Amino acid sequence: MEKQLMIGGQALVALGSSRTTIDTDYLINDKTSKLAFSHDKAKNVDYCNANGLKFFAAIWKMEKNNIGPLASPQALLELKAFSFVQHCQNGHFTKADDAEYDIKFLVRKFGLTEIKIANKFISEGELFEVNKVIQSVRKA
Repeated sequence: MEKQLMIGGQALVALGSSRTTIDTDYLINDKTSKLAFSHDKAKNVDYCNANGLKFFAAIWKMEKNNIGPLASPQALLELKAFSFVQHCQNGHFTKADDAEYDIKFLVRKFGLTEIKIANKFISEGELFEVNKVIQSVRKA
């Protein structure tokens, strides 16, 4: 099997988060597909394809030496920040709340202080909102 890194809620649970989730998400690099997302309904698994979205490709590159099974906490923070913004834009506020919870967990547990990749894929205003979430934990 080719390399895949667990991301999403299950990855956070594996790191100690108390958030619940029913699906599993993986970051992959399927060079045979340009689709950014695919879903295996039978296994309830979502795949984010580094070959299908430049943001995922940047995270995949960041994780090039990670042999898994989990993405690094910094990669998870990047993914959660990007996801937070996307869910807010699409009006999926429950999912945005989950992403905010995950951001706060990662900042608190691993002492992460900034995003380094997602900021290149979101607007200045969106970055401001993500940084407000990060700062809210650091002040606590």
